[in-house]
Amino acid sequence: MRRAIALAIALTLFAVPAAQAEMPSPVLVVGDSLAVGMKPYLGQLLGSSEVVWDARSGRTTPEGLVHLRTRLGQVTPQTVVISLGTNDGPDPKRFASRIHRALQAIPAGACVVWTDINRPPRKGRYHGLNRVLEQAAMQDPRIVLVHWDRVVRQHAVSLPDGLHPDAAGFEYRSRMVAGAIARGCTAAA
Repeated sequence: MRRAIALAIALTLFAVPAAQAEMPSPVLVVGDSLAVGMKPYLGQLLGSSEVVWDARSGRTTPEGLVHLRTRLGQVTPQTVVISLGTNDGPDPKRFASRIHRALQAIPAGACVVWTDINRPPRKGRYHGLNRVLEQAAMQDPRIVLVHWDRVVRQHAVSLPDGLHPDAAGFEYRSRMVAGAIARGCTAAA
């Protein structure tokens, strides 16, 4: 009887890591209100991928970095989607430092999908922030940029309050992110 119990325990211990190894690596989404708005759409677009969400309206990049590090202690994502910077100040050097710290925290093998920034003038200049994000993408092949600013400036989506898209716009943004994951992240894996 004791041998049977010991055998059952041993089989259970060996079976758990095998089951975990078969689970797909999750997609981690860390962001602000523009990430919150994607929640109804992105998971469906990614199909079988598990999506772990950590998004809150009004979140700055420093706040997002705290949550990013916490989540990375809980999950090992294959892909990290970042929607941060919209609520930050206009200083490109400060934002570059924040990007660098985010990249340091993310595992080396993970793909990083980062949406660039578009915001109304009342929230401050942002073009310099997008430039440092583009520079970071040129220096780090893990980064796949989603050019949200371009889409907004081309009037492909509607922003009723000047910052947040309507439901169709959030779906459009989600499709852009899912497309970036499919193009950039699967190629890098």
